[in-house]
Amino acid sequence: MSRKQPQEQLSEAEQKYRTLVEQIPGVVYVSPINDTTKVAYISPQLQQLLGIAPEDWNFGFFNSWLDYTHPEDRDRVWQAVNTTIATGEPFSVEYRMIRRDGRIIWVRDQANLVLGIDGETQVLQGLVFDISDRKQVEAALQESEARSRAILEDQTELIARGLPDGTFTFVNEAYCRFFGLERDKIIGQHYEPVVFEEDRERVFSLVNSISLENPVITIENRVVACQGVRWTQWIVRGIFDDRGAIVELQSVGRDITDRKLVEQALSENEQKFRAIFNQTIQFMGLLQPNGIVLEVNQTALDFAGINREEVVGKPFWEAKWWTISLETQEQLKTAIAAAANGESIRYEIDIVGRDGQAIAIDFSLRPILDETGRVTLLISEVRDITEYKVALQERHKAEEALRSSQDFLQKVANTVPHILYLFDLLKGTSIYLNEKSVTILGYSPEEFCNADPQWFMNCFHPDDRHLCYDIPSRFVNLKDNEVLSTEYRFRHKNGEWCWLNTREVVFARDANGTPTQILGSVEDINTRKEAEVMLRQQAEGERLITEVTQQIRQSLNLEEVLNTTVNSIRQCLGSDSVAIYQLESDGSGNFAAESLSDNYPQRLELTMHPFSLNQDFSYYYQGLPKVFHDIQESDFSADLFELLRLYQIKAAVIVPILNGEHLWGLLIAHQCAAPRYWQAFEVNLLQQLASQVAIAIHQSVLYQQVQAANEELQRLATLDGLTQIANRRRFDEYLEAEWQRLKREQLSLSLILLDVDFFKLYNDTYGHLGGDDCLRQLASALKNIIKRPADLIARYGGEEFAIILPNTEIQGAICVAQTVRQGVRDLAIPHAQSRVCDRVTVSLGVVSIVPNAGISPPDLINAADKALYVAKQQGRNRVHAVSVIIPS
Repeated sequence: MSRKQPQEQLSEAEQKYRTLVEQIPGVVYVSPINDTTKVAYISPQLQQLLGIAPEDWNFGFFNSWLDYTHPEDRDRVWQAVNTTIATGEPFSVEYRMIRRDGRIIWVRDQANLVLGIDGETQVLQGLVFDISDRKQVEAALQESEARSRAILEDQTELIARGLPDGTFTFVNEAYCRFFGLERDKIIGQHYEPVVFEEDRERVFSLVNSISLENPVITIENRVVACQGVRWTQWIVRGIFDDRGAIVELQSVGRDITDRKLVEQALSENEQKFRAIFNQTIQFMGLLQPNGIVLEVNQTALDFAGINREEVVGKPFWEAKWWTISLETQEQLKTAIAAAANGESIRYEIDIVGRDGQAIAIDFSLRPILDETGRVTLLISEVRDITEYKVALQERHKAEEALRSSQDFLQKVANTVPHILYLFDLLKGTSIYLNEKSVTILGYSPEEFCNADPQWFMNCFHPDDRHLCYDIPSRFVNLKDNEVLSTEYRFRHKNGEWCWLNTREVVFARDANGTPTQILGSVEDINTRKEAEVMLRQQAEGERLITEVTQQIRQSLNLEEVLNTTVNSIRQCLGSDSVAIYQLESDGSGNFAAESLSDNYPQRLELTMHPFSLNQDFSYYYQGLPKVFHDIQESDFSADLFELLRLYQIKAAVIVPILNGEHLWGLLIAHQCAAPRYWQAFEVNLLQQLASQVAIAIHQSVLYQQVQAANEELQRLATLDGLTQIANRRRFDEYLEAEWQRLKREQLSLSLILLDVDFFKLYNDTYGHLGGDDCLRQLASALKNIIKRPADLIARYGGEEFAIILPNTEIQGAICVAQTVRQGVRDLAIPHAQSRVCDRVTVSLGVVSIVPNAGISPPDLINAADKALYVAKQQGRNRVHAVSVIIPS
């Protein structure tokens, strides 16, 4: 059988990359120029383009292709082919073709003239795309210019029209947005500035090539857009007059930057993959299913000491790789045949190298299938595992020696009271633990060694889980014999958290000195940690007692003291709720203060607490606390259990607050989330704080009593005993204060002085008791008339009264005075000896001024007194007013 198959006429590159070529969305062809020669290659996409299977294609490539080319385009296509053959320039033509089903399609044919495998024969290598959709769009655009213009403005494509010299006559909005330019600054300008400088010559040349024979061109070039340099694709069409002269250029463009970046990335990736293929440490080859070598990487060539020509194109088992026996050759043939049937093959074989030394290699074959499931290629991979097998044998010997001493070491390790372990930093798992892991954490050594790293990480407390991140970095700078000590919480197999202390040293390093294994010991420090926590809590309790005591000494505000106390207790104990409940004599009460964790409702508005119902308070009167570690274990009634459930109480401590022998209330700490075992020091802390709260209550009661007494004394000191209105002392204080305020604000202040007419005759007639009663009636009448909060009525002395009217001008003061005069008259108090009326009347002097630095309150009083004197002189039972006082 000939060693060359018919398909070997294709180039080596085409054979290797056929799988990739057949994924391209177009028809790929390779054809010698001689049209009598059979087609070298045409891709299966021919079926999709023309409805013809590649195997049904006629051998005469150009004649067959022209048979399916539209008659009107055949000459143009053939002329373009001849031009390419003659000049060597790339071939690029758009023309129509007739599918087998009779449908006409537009295609774009691009090809290059290259040399064949023999280096002499010229081959046309090309790619044909179906562009019917684009052609249909172009035809539709030409149908209606008016309709197109309206549509163009809404297109995302970049649309422009211009004169043959490159001057713009129209651009759509998308074009303006893309280049960040205003339309009126584009129209009438040349397109040169927007073309990237390095692409201008090529773009101008292509645009200038537009003619009747070549009316449409496609250009891909870079432009200077508002977002920077971008790649664009333009379809430029020439519009011709009846004489064939170009009258207009129409361009449709789109941003293809993303596609260009992908193409660039693909090109770079191809280069990278080829570099990887040639530089990988494994020996790799590409075979045909029949075992013929298509490609081999440089690593394999260097290892075998041969060149590419010695193996490529030859059966794999005949290539001069190494010295192999006939038996090995048959084994390779069998393996390749199995791989050609779709099997993946891998085995180890021993060969003799060029230097006569035995070599152990790991050999594998992997089939590559096309979309029909047919094997098209075989990838061979070979690794030299000679050193590995030698090392493996040495390792087995070392492991056997290690196992011989493990029993002794295991017995020693199991007598240590701590967990001993060996941790492999490369694998991220423990490779040895002694039996103490069961005693301390409940897990067997096997459970730890076989554990998933994620499970191991989840066993760490969330607050300590950071210790599991990038474990090797913790030991990079650790010197030999240097101990790294770490404390953390780890979940016991029973679910509880255990405090552990780990002491670790570097056990092994690699050739670079990087730690690879860690030897560690783990100590259970739960007891020590619990003692530390208790000491901290006790210290915090003592600090809290001192803080509350200082608060009581510094503040007489009971509410403030109680709120500080409950907040401090809850933070110190870490409980869900702390409350102070004040009891009434009938057993009811109210929440005086409360501090709650999040998600628990306030109960300050409630008037009862479960622990105040149906309780024997005699226990509390003795100052004794009640402690409930788990409410469910108590012998409460069903009603009380229901109330406790409503209050979300699972555990509690109740401490009485005694004010002397009186049970003032209860200090209560609640645990709502779960039962809690209360420590003795916690109960003692609450008792001490309850005593401090009792002191604060006692101080508050005394303070309130003193405040009430002081307020009563102040009231008595400023009231007239007979009339129960302000006395002269209060009058002087208030006048001075309002004087200073209104002087700052520059507002009016009015004063009315009034005197009972012929009061001495009244006393002589009705007696002093009658006179006192008359004054009381006048004072009551004044209070009914003068009702503004800022106004003040005072008994100025004897039968004389005064009225201070802040923020009141003279007219307002006169109005008030007249109302007072009439109000007294309307009392109709008989006065037989009065010389102006048969009933009691008053005379009033009114003065008003804006206070200033030139006068003083006594000046205002003197002015009002003079006005009162004038009122009396003018016949009494009247008002006399003065609006301006001039300082003397």
